[in-house]
Amino acid sequence: MNALEFSGKIEGGVIRLPEGYEEYDNSYARVLLLLQEPSHSMDQKNKLEFVFRKMENKALFSEISTPVEWQKRLRDEWE
Repeated sequence: MNALEFSGKIEGGVIRLPEGYEEYDNSYARVLLLLQEPSHSMDQKNKLEFVFRKMENKALFSEISTPVEWQKRLRDEWE
């Protein structure tokens, strides 16, 4: 078994082999992903996408049975 190390972006579930690794194309691989935390230099769009992805499987507002009434109560707190 050979061990290779390179960095890349996962796009549509695909990780592309960088230049210089062509000999491994169409090979069987065992994959271990070590995900990097996003850098602080991310632009606003990437920051929002990152946060939305982290939140997408959470039931953040599942306890709210009547959203309109909940919103009215929030507004009353501001006055």
